Amino acid sequence: MALIHFFTHTVWNRQGLGGKLGWGALVPFALGFSALIRGRNILYDLGLLPSERLPVHIISVGNLTVGGTGKTPFVLWLARALQARQHSVGIVCRGYKGRRSGITTVGINGHPQATPVEVGDEAVMLARAFSGVVLAGRDRVQAARLAHKNFGLNVLILDDGFQHRRLGRSLDLVLIHARQGIGNGWLLPAGPLREPLSAICRTDIIIFTKGRNLQDRNFQDHELQELQNPPISFDTHEKPCFSADLHPTALIQPERGKWQTLPILHLSGKKVMLVSGVADPSLFHRFVRETEAAIINVREFPDHHVYTQRDLQTIASASQKCDLIVTTEKDLVKLEKLPFAAGKLVALRVEMVVKEASQLLNHIEDRLGDTK
Repeated sequence: MALIHFFTHTVWNRQGLGGKLGWGALVPFALGFSALIRGRNILYDLGLLPSERLPVHIISVGNLTVGGTGKTPFVLWLARALQARQHSVGIVCRGYKGRRSGITTVGINGHPQATPVEVGDEAVMLARAFSGVVLAGRDRVQAARLAHKNFGLNVLILDDGFQHRRLGRSLDLVLIHARQGIGNGWLLPAGPLREPLSAICRTDIIIFTKGRNLQDRNFQDHELQELQNPPISFDTHEKPCFSADLHPTALIQPERGKWQTLPILHLSGKKVMLVSGVADPSLFHRFVRETEAAIINVREFPDHHVYTQRDLQTIASASQKCDLIVTTEKDLVKLEKLPFAAGKLVALRVEMVVKEASQLLNHIEDRLGDTK
């Protein structure tokens, strides 16, 4: 966690002599990475690298930067919203950090059929929360093909799919952190960008997340520049833009393999320890503080952390004076099988709330056509 903090707050922001020297050393690698990504995009744009189109609508949800924009909660919100509008919806994930290399049906109707070790934490979390089909596979073209063939789905949501251009899609939604923007504007490893800003031209809809104060409307170039820090410049072609925020809704407590819900006020006045392995834990911490819980210990791990027996011992020892250990849902799917004291482990459930949701869904359906 210290290394991640060093990069995000010291190197990428060029703070102090060490940060400037560290950033300077990474610039050549970022330039090389940029050249590779630009070349790859040109090959796809010219059709020299093919994108396979399937007889099913693919909606890609992705971002330009690494981590922290709320992709997975937004994917869950979109899947539920389209399902409520009578679409036959499935979710396709990469299965990041999972050991299985083939295509796995992670869950059906809210019942997980795989473990985080096999398919990664986010896929299992989605499988628990979504009353539909969730598949994972490194070959997402094959995963999408099997989803359509085996389950008769007509809309597939591709989680973290913006850079996965081998699978053709009907719609590209890109999430941008409204407050952090695109960081220092550099590609990895000198900055947080996964590809050049010119890639925004491929998007159909932009979703600003974690902004709280943004209004839903079409943003012009100069307005986008005002929202980003530092300013960024690209042609949006008046792309439709919306805003969305995460809100805490409940506590989840594992009990004999099932998840029970508790009111958030259950944390009020409790001595708690926070445990998380997510890209940006600051919002999680803030939500817990707002419950008026007494936070007496914090343990932060890298995103998608695989908890070891040593981690368990450390957490258990540090939490002896706590009433509750509070974690995230993404971490709960990995921690729930570990032998914590009964009733001591809970997760804070957060859900995406989209402003002008009906307008966004109408726009998506207009692009998809008649797919119900």
